[in-house]
Amino acid sequence: MNYYIILGIPMDADEETIRHAFRELARRYHPDAGAGSSVEKFRQIFEAYETLRDPLRRAAYDVSLRAPIVRRQTIVEPLRPEPTRAERFRPDFFIRRDIIEQLLSELFDELHDDPFLSRPFPHW
Repeated sequence: MNYYIILGIPMDADEETIRHAFRELARRYHPDAGAGSSVEKFRQIFEAYETLRDPLRRAAYDVSLRAPIVRRQTIVEPLRPEPTRAERFRPDFFIRRDIIEQLLSELFDELHDDPFLSRPFPHW
């Protein structure tokens, strides 16, 4: 938000021009002015006037207007891509319970028949 545009004054305006522009706009947009009044617009006008009438605040504001706007753009990749639409049910990803039981049984038998595990553990 540019305070000079809000008050309708040039950037090299003197104190008298700033005060005159503020008073004119304040009469028009004051919340008690009646028709055409705007609380939000009045707040913007008052904030602009308070900043531009103080020499120190005005100097800091002018520097901030001239400073280049630097925006960092960080690209964040999702950990896993989210589906853009509902995917169809694909049963080939699921293993039935009877297959799991069979695989566990085979694994248990394999471990039971292991010669290393069948030897007694040495006691020292």
